[in-house]
Amino acid sequence: MRRVVLSAVALVLFAVPSLVACSSDTDEPATAGGETVTVEHSYGTTTIEGTPERIVATSSQWLDALVELGVQPVAYYSAGSYGDDRGLYPWQTGVSPDAVALSPTAETSVPVEEVAALEPDLILGAWQIASQNDYDTISAVAPTIGPLGDTGVDRWDEQVRVLGEVLGRTDDAERIIADRNAEIEEAALPGLEGRTAALSQYVTNEQQVVVVADPDDGAAALFTQLGMTLPPALVAEGGASQGRVVLGPERVDALVADLLIILPRGGTEQDLMALPGFDRLPAVTGGGLAVVDFPTVVAFNTPSSLSIGYALDVIRPQLEAVANA
Repeated sequence: MRRVVLSAVALVLFAVPSLVACSSDTDEPATAGGETVTVEHSYGTTTIEGTPERIVATSSQWLDALVELGVQPVAYYSAGSYGDDRGLYPWQTGVSPDAVALSPTAETSVPVEEVAALEPDLILGAWQIASQNDYDTISAVAPTIGPLGDTGVDRWDEQVRVLGEVLGRTDDAERIIADRNAEIEEAALPGLEGRTAALSQYVTNEQQVVVVADPDDGAAALFTQLGMTLPPALVAEGGASQGRVVLGPERVDALVADLLIILPRGGTEQDLMALPGFDRLPAVTGGGLAVVDFPTVVAFNTPSSLSIGYALDVIRPQLEAVANA
């Protein structure tokens, strides 16, 4: 398989893709819909004629980018039981009630027949498109933008820029990016500079610690903007796949960081504290421990402008504790 991504029942993996090209037929950025736009992605290029009106978003990132640009999808990736009764996360209240939640199979593959019945004129693809064959199949339904990068999950700002071009809303796209980056800059307290941060989950039934170990991974980008770094020992850890390492429960030393954001998947905070040495971690003793729920992990691991706003609100007490330590 070209990409290894844990679905909505696990920690979603993603990496910073290379910059993608998204351009109109002219050298000037589009300022109004209706132009022909070509988007380069991991499966080739997609040409979009005019302004699409029936868009299917196959990931929460694409969904968030659409909504923030003021465009409603005809259908969207559903969080299932991890979301509300419509399969939406807490920051997705702006999704129209007329939008259709895709069936649970969309966690691992695009439900082609279901999408085709909606007669879309644009499909926004994500990790479910795991091969060229998958892409060829779904793109036969409608123009499809595949994952922008070669591995993992795409950067939110690149997605916003791509949609800005496609929808003729480049100014709005840049405003969204600038506004969120300004909020991140405001959250970057002086005392955070040089501190370390780790993003993880403990899978209780499998007794596995999964932790982001690549400083170039998309999940590490927010920490970088806050002035923080991943722990050097964690970065040097061997065996990383798609920017993550999977370790046994005895390896809580991999979680030595000033800020630790962790999901006890299938368990509780008590399960974490029962791990030998966990209660002595710097984040635990210094106030930098954030034991979070599934939506919050998604907010960090498949970041969008909207989810980052939500995630920052959740960990502000920990950021202040770390900055003042």
